[in-house]
Amino acid sequence: MKINVVIEKDGDGYLARVEGHQNLFAFAYTEKDAVIELKNVVEMVMDYHLEQANDERIIRNELATTVEKYALQICCF
Repeated sequence: MKINVVIEKDGDGYLARVEGHQNLFAFAYTEKDAVIELKNVVEMVMDYHLEQANDERIIRNELATTVEKYALQICCF
């Protein structure tokens, strides 16, 4: 996957952003630091989404186990 990073002068510093993703941006006083901060933002967002996916997987597994237990209880009465 290729992303386009846009760096713009913004007041006393620079704004680095991922084109097409309004929530992926970072500000710093140098272009280099803005890009480093943007990398941190992207990693943080990716970690958040991976954590959410893992939580959803755990919940799905717990629900499947509960359904199986319930089906066994009904079957054996």
